Amino acid sequence: MLAPTSNNGGPMTKLVREFVYAGLLVVGVAVAAQAGPIIIVSGSSGTSEPGTTSDIVANLTTLHEAVGNTVTVSSDIPADLAGFTQVWDIRFSDVFALTLADQAQYLTFLQDGGGMFLMGENSGFMQRNTSIFDFVALAGGGVLGPSLVGDCDGLQNVQSPFTGPNPVTDVDFACSGVIADNGTGEWITVRSNLTGGSGVAWGVGDLANAPAGALTMVLDVNFMQNQPFAQDWEDMQDLTKNLISFVGEEVEPTAVPEPTSMLLFGTGIAVAAARRRKSSK
Repeated sequence: MLAPTSNNGGPMTKLVREFVYAGLLVVGVAVAAQAGPIIIVSGSSGTSEPGTTSDIVANLTTLHEAVGNTVTVSSDIPADLAGFTQVWDIRFSDVFALTLADQAQYLTFLQDGGGMFLMGENSGFMQRNTSIFDFVALAGGGVLGPSLVGDCDGLQNVQSPFTGPNPVTDVDFACSGVIADNGTGEWITVRSNLTGGSGVAWGVGDLANAPAGALTMVLDVNFMQNQPFAQDWEDMQDLTKNLISFVGEEVEPTAVPEPTSMLLFGTGIAVAAARRRKSSK
């Protein structure tokens, strides 16, 4: 789990984090990503790779449900996204390039405080990729790219905070797309020579035209398949889990302890304080 945030979106101090975690442990509350209703937009009706799409849907559904999210799967973007807190658009074929109407709908969703993941691919899928770049610019995330010519990248370094909560330092993509610039976002993965990368994220407050929303994008499909026979599949699974954690932590409301638990929670705070005093001696 990523570090909690304060009510105004800024990071909590290390001391406060220790108090919170200690209190939750004493109360017996598991520290996990906040849960909510999410939708996976699969594009199953027109995907160029039905098996790949099916694998990703099954894997994402399992991973989201494992952290308490409720999952709805739709081939297309529904007319109304009001009932969801997150959209995971895993379409990648060029027939699913985001239209102007799609972009407008997604922008409203982010402006209303939603979380989103957008999937792209290598340079063989540039209509889809370019539409994602256009949407990022529309949302105020800066200019991405250009896509590097001849891209089909493999090993990349994972950047903090996406190195946790499931420890992962690098991933070996099968053939990812690569962009030269991350706009106003933060890199998720970067090439080992530090020239560009394949994933970018914008947390709450990072998108100039949708400051209440959180957006992530990765230009690779296969890393979400969860295929044990594939190269580096365990690291790619951990990266997927960390993306789920990031989006959830950014946009889902934080659970508040029941009143009957507050006394025990206070005890946890005292325990944390005592530990901190002891460690400082």
